[in-house]
Order: sequence, then C-alpha cells, then structure tokens
Amino acid sequence: MGSFSRDNRERHLITRGNVDGIVSAALFLHVHPNARVTFVTSPGAAAKALSLDEVSTSICLSDLAMVPELESSICKMSHRTEVLAFDHHQPHPNAAAVEAILVVREGMSAASVMYHHFRLNGEMRKLVAIADLVEYCDTQTLSDEVELHGIQKLQREAKILDFSWRLDIDDDYFRAVASAHLSRGVWPSEVSAIRRRYLQVMNEQRWPKALARVKGNVRVRGPAAVLLGRDKNRSLYGFGTRALVEVAKDKGCQYAIMVNERKQHSSVSMRSMDEHGVNLGRFVEEFTEVHGLEGGGHPASAGARIPVEETDRFLDEFIASASR
Repeated sequence: MGSFSRDNRERHLITRGNVDGIVSAALFLHVHPNARVTFVTSPGAAAKALSLDEVSTSICLSDLAMVPELESSICKMSHRTEVLAFDHHQPHPNAAAVEAILVVREGMSAASVMYHHFRLNGEMRKLVAIADLVEYCDTQTLSDEVELHGIQKLQREAKILDFSWRLDIDDDYFRAVASAHLSRGVWPSEVSAIRRRYLQVMNEQRWPKALARVKGNVRVRGPAAVLLGRDKNRSLYGFGTRALVEVAKDKGCQYAIMVNERKQHSSVSMRSMDEHGVNLGRFVEEFTEVHGLEGGGHPASAGARIPVEETDRFLDEFIASASR
C-alpha cells in the first residue's frame, strides 16, 4: 500500500488500510472533506510517507505505533508542520520525547480515539462501533450501538467492510473511495463499491478457503497457534491473521502468531485471545529493541520486523514467556 493521492492539500492523514484505518479515514474526511489520505502497512511505511510530505501544514497519524523510525521522521518534520497522532497502543516509554501531539486511549480502536478527540456523534457513531468490534474493544460506544441496532446488524456490517478490503489488499484506490462514502455516515452495506467486493469475496468462497489453508499448515506450540510462511505464493486470500485467529480459537489456543519469512527479514503478526496473558506490544517492543528492526502494538495485537535469523529465537522466547 502507498499514497493514493499526491497533491498540495494542507491536511494529511496517514493510517493503516484495515477496518480501523478505513473508519479513521472516514472520520477524518467527515471533519476535513478535502484532506489527503495515505494508507500504509506499518509504522515504518508511515515514516516514509511522512518524510515525503513537503506541503502539508497539519499531519495526522492513526493506529501507528511510535517505533524509532517514525519518531525520527516526526522530529524532522516538527520544524515546519504540526503532527497529531491518534493511537490505542500502550504509551511508548519515550513518548514525552516525541515531537508530536499524542492522543492515546487504550481499550478502544484508533478510530474511536479520533472520534472522541473531534467530539463527533450521531451518524458517525455506528462506524466507530464497527471499528471497536473488529478490534475486539468492549467500549461504551459499542454497547450503545448494540442496544440501538442489535449485535447481529453490527456484526454483519463489520463483516461486509472487513471482507471487502481483503479482495485486493493492495488496492488503496478502493480504500479512498470507501472512506469518502463512509464519511457521510452511511452503513458499509449502503456503499455499492463495498457491497460489490464483499459479494465477490463471498461468491469465491475465499473465507472457507483461507481457513482450510491455515488448518493444513498451522502448528500448535504450547498456548500458541503458529503459522510459518516461507512460500510467498501460499495465499490466505487476503485474510491473514483473521483466519489464523479463527483456527487458533478452534484449537483452544490463547495466541495466534503468523510469521512470513523473506530473504532478509521476517514479518510477524500476533494476536492474543487471553486478556490476562502476555502483553504482546510490550513483548515485541522489548524483543525488537535488542534483536529486531521495528515492532510495536497493544496488549492484544502487535507486529514486528525482525532479521530472518532471529525468527526461531523470537518464537522460542515468546512461547516460553506465554507458557509460564
């Protein structure tokens, strides 16, 4: 994923391309209709996008952990532009040194953090509830919307939005179109571009295919379901860790770990289903500070890039920590 637009608009949002990011973009465009939006895959990619912005006077970040590379880019930008970061990860140990306005609230989606900061309400609240639901965040906003619309309605709308972007995970044009429509406060099912893609994913049976592929390759190590990918062509049809989490739950695991090995580094994605278990964000930060390239997250979800030769050490240390 990369920048969808290259223009001279003064306000710029950099966010992830998942449901939380798309809803964050919708909220931002609701407040600033002419803003620029860039979707990225990681804090490192956000740092690059930030460094390439030579025109914006106000830049917002959403759902991006403060890894050293991103902190460095923010510091370089601080002399000419304001940087505002919305996040739901645990506060970074060096947060006070970051030259940005950090708005951090744990226990809710990044979109929810933005929603409260801008003091939005009404029609946008249901979208925030969808982001909270997908991020496994039990918030008051979610409870209120469940009472108003029913849990089945919210689950269906969350599924429609979540499945739609997975049809082509590199398609930032779709994300831009989807967030622009959603900025008007409509349900995902009311946006034809979203609905068409969801129906295609369903018709092609991508979800059951992803589950079958995970079941055929997953390994259970202690309390964790581990999927180690060395073949970049072994697609999970865009579902990645979502499919792994589903299989992990079926196998009674408390953690899901996906590792994609490349020539020089491994990309790690982790999820926890145990609210009293290992703090994934802190584990990743501590490991990557010594052995990795970048990493961060919050207690239930985290990601990292580590040298490929450190993959076994990473897994061994985590399994040992989670098994105590």
